[in-house]
Amino acid sequence: MDKYYLLTQSLTKGISIAWTPDIHQISHELIPVLDGVNELPYELNLKSAALRKGDIVLNDNLVGLRYIWVDLQPNNLAWYLISERFKEVIENHLTGEEDIDWIKAKVNGNNESRIYYILRFNKMHDVLDYDKSLFNSGSGWLIKPCFSLNKIKHYTIFGMPSKYDLWKIPSSVFVSERLKKAIKIAKLVGIGFEETFVSHLSRLTSHSS
Repeated sequence: MDKYYLLTQSLTKGISIAWTPDIHQISHELIPVLDGVNELPYELNLKSAALRKGDIVLNDNLVGLRYIWVDLQPNNLAWYLISERFKEVIENHLTGEEDIDWIKAKVNGNNESRIYYILRFNKMHDVLDYDKSLFNSGSGWLIKPCFSLNKIKHYTIFGMPSKYDLWKIPSSVFVSERLKKAIKIAKLVGIGFEETFVSHLSRLTSHSS
């Protein structure tokens, strides 16, 4: 049970994308705006997307898409937009150490509306084995993480540390083998897993990446 996985999208074609309205802030600029907020102040709309001459062309018409509503809904913010079913699976397997909460988001599409949830962390997790992780020598940005089992063994879900507040609503979230199995048993749709690197012996000092 020492394996941990990056949560990914398992579907790349024939799937809708939840899109924000015409806002002028990009995802990392929205994170501080949402501090203390438990509901997204605008609604998302499902779109179909096609690449034409190098540009993304959006369409409200979802006819022909194989997947419209999935449990890990793709979106233009690159956040983890999670269905009610997926949220329940996560909550049923938390250890109590993760310190997460949720931002409710209304998503419209296919002549209906559904409630989804954006995963948010309330503390930055110290999870890396800094000796075995790979960093850019100039900027110090993390290139390839290696997690310390000593640090992550009490979490079923966690994000990565960051110099800024990107850790609060991350674009990369990792789960334990136990949570992966629960997701599979629940037959949730649209969720993939990439095994990540975990070290069993590491230096436990903190570090900012």
